[in-house]
Amino acid sequence: MTATNFRTNITKRSMRRKHKDGRISKLSRYVLHYKDPTTGVRMQKFFATRKEAEANEHQLHTLAAEKAPLSAKNIPTVADVVQHWLKDCESRVTPYTLAAYRQVAEDYITGPALIGTAEDRRVYARTGTLPEGTKLMPMLGAYKISDMTTVQIREWHQIVLKISSPYVARLAKKHLATILAMVGEDFGVRVPLMPKRTASGYRKKDRALLRQDQVKTILDAAREDKRHGVYYAFPFLTGVRPGEMLGLLWEDVDFVDNVIHIRRNQDAKGNIKPFTKTAAGQRSIPMVPLLREMLLEWRRGCPTRTGYPHRVFPGLGFQTREPGRRIKAGGPLSIQNYRNRIWVPMLRR
Repeated sequence: MTATNFRTNITKRSMRRKHKDGRISKLSRYVLHYKDPTTGVRMQKFFATRKEAEANEHQLHTLAAEKAPLSAKNIPTVADVVQHWLKDCESRVTPYTLAAYRQVAEDYITGPALIGTAEDRRVYARTGTLPEGTKLMPMLGAYKISDMTTVQIREWHQIVLKISSPYVARLAKKHLATILAMVGEDFGVRVPLMPKRTASGYRKKDRALLRQDQVKTILDAAREDKRHGVYYAFPFLTGVRPGEMLGLLWEDVDFVDNVIHIRRNQDAKGNIKPFTKTAAGQRSIPMVPLLREMLLEWRRGCPTRTGYPHRVFPGLGFQTREPGRRIKAGGPLSIQNYRNRIWVPMLRR
């Protein structure tokens, strides 16, 4: 392509942004499309106004006429943008979630992926030595973003389906879609469209959920259970994750506006993290009258412990020989203890 037939195009694109409080706003961006005459790579740049896009368009035509390079940026590889995405996730998700993102992204997007059993993959991850009878299969890591096509992504997804599971393949495709969306904005490289028809014919088994009358039975029992009732009524009346429930502090419960602010998460060790599992998890949940009544009653007797934050759902401690006295109450309640000491006994009753 010569400078004389160098072409550009400006389009308007609406993008959706979800805020921490759950609000969704639309952001209009102007996208400048062009093909670099030197590399032949299709590029795109994002601008807040059309005036900025047109000014940059004029600059590009000037550079093309002078046969100067239009961009000093190197086209990133898939491995580069995967690490770029993971670094961005560090401040937005919990370490446990980040580790899960990293495992799927590095094993099945960057690659190479180990062809073998789950135990083979564990041995390889721990020792770095290939178990006998296994082999490594390249994934997308070495490809430059500008060289990728929709067909290639569809073929990659079918390979991941064969060597892993439908769940892992679906998760890897979801992560890749998120990564490509970020690349378009951060690197200005035109990215391929994600394939839509990648169904494997696999259907998940339907979960055995509690019926409406069974939930009513549980809530009726919770009203009478002054000690544990609010612990197992709360998930049904709010829909929160266990970690979000156990990390809830009384300062996050607003009895004036009747809302519960989900801002934190408790990890497996009982530590409270000042963020939820994902950035979109920060939200405000309205309190129904039953839940408000139960929380107000529970707050009067909720145990607290010196040196620990005042949790809504703390550990209840251990009964001593002295009537009404318990030790180690008010500290963190682990998910395992919550399940074994409160949740499972409630379902059995």
